[in-house]
Amino acid sequence: MFGRQVLAELTNRYGSFSVEDLLYNGRRARVLFNGPNRAAQSGIALDGNPRLLFDYNQYLLDIAVKLGPRNILMLGGGTMTLPMALMKQLPSSAITVVEINHDLIDLARKFFGYHPIPSLKVIINDAKDFVSETKTSYELILIDIFNAFNIPSEFRNQEFASQLARILLPGGVVATNCIAALSGPLAAPALEIASSYRKQIGPIKIVSVDKGFFSSTPQNLLILSGRDIKTQFKDLSEAYLAR
Repeated sequence: MFGRQVLAELTNRYGSFSVEDLLYNGRRARVLFNGPNRAAQSGIALDGNPRLLFDYNQYLLDIAVKLGPRNILMLGGGTMTLPMALMKQLPSSAITVVEINHDLIDLARKFFGYHPIPSLKVIINDAKDFVSETKTSYELILIDIFNAFNIPSEFRNQEFASQLARILLPGGVVATNCIAALSGPLAAPALEIASSYRKQIGPIKIVSVDKGFFSSTPQNLLILSGRDIKTQFKDLSEAYLAR
């Protein structure tokens, strides 16, 4: 029997967090939860199956492997589970992770197998400030920034999208994880991001990661944008937003 075990708890200016071993979607796992509603923010499987615990992370990993970028920026590193998977699959890539919550990096070292690697650079900073100040350009920008279940409004508008466009190399891709519905009032965050990206970066493609959800139910959506996105991922099933 694999029961729930709380390994660590902390509270800081960014909220309350707990690291727990438990069954997650039928898999033995270690998960970082955030907030009173226990939003799952990071996780690793403990069952020996190489597939990443969160389906959206596996999608992002597959996207990165398909593109084979030399230079990756990830905004929101959490406990570094996706960056470590990226380094394993793309050892010749340089990855920069921007994470505002230093305590999560400490948890990553203690509980999630993260260890420093020369080609994996971690910067403790606000992602919005970093994007507006950096002089470096990237082939792939991954965004996974949440306050519990919500993406803060400053990461959904055209101003932020224009800064992403400034640092995206020609032919590059922005891929954002968003929890939203495909239709109805709960689609608003995805609609805002999609509109901002379309106007500032280029065409978009939306992928519904979670299967079996009603269109009006919040779910993990990946919003991809880039000048060549339609040809780069022509075989990737597309979902559509409706107001």
